[in-house]
Amino acid sequence: MAEETREVRGRLPKDLKIAFEIACARLEVTQTAALEEAIRDWLQKKDSPTGGKSQGS
Repeated sequence: MAEETREVRGRLPKDLKIAFEIACARLEVTQTAALEEAIRDWLQKKDSPTGGKSQGS
């Protein structure tokens, strides 16, 4: 059975969106797969012991 999915929306600067599209095409990866990887990496970074912040923040 396929994993249930949900849509995520957001806005990016035009140049970042274009660079993302080009990188996905060059790497032959779907934008969905790239976004999922980026979000997982971000969540893992934020879940780190320091929360991605310097001490004392």
